[in-house]
Amino acid sequence: MKFDDLITNIGEFGLYQKAQLFLVCLPALITSMNALSWTFAGADVKHRCRVNNFTDTDYSFVPLGVSIPRANCEGVFNKSECQFEKCSLGMDGPRCTETGNGFVFDRSIVTYSAIERWEFVCDRQYLKAMIQSSYYIGQMMGSLIFGFLGDRIGRKKVFFIAIVLQIIGSSGMAVAPFWQMYAVYRACVGFAHPGIFVIAVIIGMELVGPSKRKIASLFTGVFFAVGQVLLGLLAFFIRNYQYLHASIAAFATIFLFYWWVVPESPRWLVSQKRYVEADQILRNAARINKRELPDKWWDDIEEEASGGGEKRADEGTGQKRTTRKHNYTDLLRTPKIRRISFTAFFCWPVVSMLYYGMSMKTDFLGGDMYMTFIFGGLVEIPALFLMYFLIDRIGRKPIIAGGFTIAALCMISNLLLGEKVNTMVAVAQFLTGKASSTVTYATLYTITPELFPTVIRNMATSACSVMARFGAILASLLMFWLVDEFGKNVIIYPFAILGICAAAVVIIFLPETTGKKFLETIDEVEGWTKNHEEMQPLSSQSLQGTKSASGEIKTE
Repeated sequence: MKFDDLITNIGEFGLYQKAQLFLVCLPALITSMNALSWTFAGADVKHRCRVNNFTDTDYSFVPLGVSIPRANCEGVFNKSECQFEKCSLGMDGPRCTETGNGFVFDRSIVTYSAIERWEFVCDRQYLKAMIQSSYYIGQMMGSLIFGFLGDRIGRKKVFFIAIVLQIIGSSGMAVAPFWQMYAVYRACVGFAHPGIFVIAVIIGMELVGPSKRKIASLFTGVFFAVGQVLLGLLAFFIRNYQYLHASIAAFATIFLFYWWVVPESPRWLVSQKRYVEADQILRNAARINKRELPDKWWDDIEEEASGGGEKRADEGTGQKRTTRKHNYTDLLRTPKIRRISFTAFFCWPVVSMLYYGMSMKTDFLGGDMYMTFIFGGLVEIPALFLMYFLIDRIGRKPIIAGGFTIAALCMISNLLLGEKVNTMVAVAQFLTGKASSTVTYATLYTITPELFPTVIRNMATSACSVMARFGAILASLLMFWLVDEFGKNVIIYPFAILGICAAAVVIIFLPETTGKKFLETIDEVEGWTKNHEEMQPLSSQSLQGTKSASGEIKTE
């Protein structure tokens, strides 16, 4: 008996699984809110130079235009509104520079932001990008460490540790006195991201039967999207960045009781031969689902497991032989695997750049910051369901290539329409681009584990997740720094060009995997041996990644 047969016996998706799936998906709301909170904490705020000898606290200080002759003004407003950078009070008056007198900020939209507190303007604008990049650096490290710990010490412990880290990081960002400390706390919540999101996916998928795994992963993506909507609503009413972070942290404390509510993954317990603990959980599930669990089911599991593994008995000698240990060099060692690896290593950063770029700065094409952010989260939900229904019907490649192309065309159309594009048109372009990037990201999460054989599947997916963080970091630099220096074209051109290139790469180099069985060895991928069918265990390292999916595998 395989473990999947056992799950089918107690109910593939009964009341117990539905309740547990709902519980483990709830913390994804916090993960989503922390991941994108810098959108509002670091929102662009209009500002001007503070003038000496005046108690000017209002951004729209009227006497400024009278007291400073235009001929002597080299910069009153920020660069996005004025080409001037410095200003003088009269012919011989004291100069107002970026470092001399400070700035006055417009509080009509954002009451108090981190940009105002630490004056991330002028020659300090790049620090906005550094703050968000620290999140993705933390997420990159968390993907590697929590992926390992999830298989070593269990899903439940990692899940709880990550929840605690999210609370610490969120609270720290609310009270951090220095921007350097704020960046450390932001890296902390980024580090915890995969510990919550990835483990939630794994626990959910390991609880349900084989035919229901796509539903389990779809739910996680939907909760991540709902988290974006909640963040937009919360930020609309709480426009002080410290109170915003504190509110998220307070919400997260609810999940501290999960230690007593969410059980360990029974599949993981079985893999560790902790059958008594697994039996207690499975019998509780069977009771709630009104099904029966066989007595001493672990005897059949052990008999099935004894036929496989890395050490097998040689038929001729009866002695055990050890299979070769694989490492990351196997991703580049053979021709077909190398081609697949390079293709994936290009597509993952591009889709990460598109998705997080549009998520972090939702108004770069036009429209209200809060409304476009909220609708950007809402549009992901039908997009995920659309992908769920199409992925096995038209295939992975058309969805990925089409998603990249549509996102690129949205960028190009905005460029062609010029600066005075209608607000509704700009919002429609953004929502279409966001939906297409969501679908592309989710489909990549599905196809990547299918492209690589079992012996290197964990390493391959983890490597793709790490590569995706580089795309997210690049998006941070573009959205929070370079766009303020050079305008929105610095975003549109790379997004459009890389999107078209990624679509072409997918069409030319990526094989279709729809309806095909998992391959087990590198030799099978290269066509040197025939593939055979074997049960595929789930692994937290094979599920690393950033963001949403609704196929076989999904993480954020």
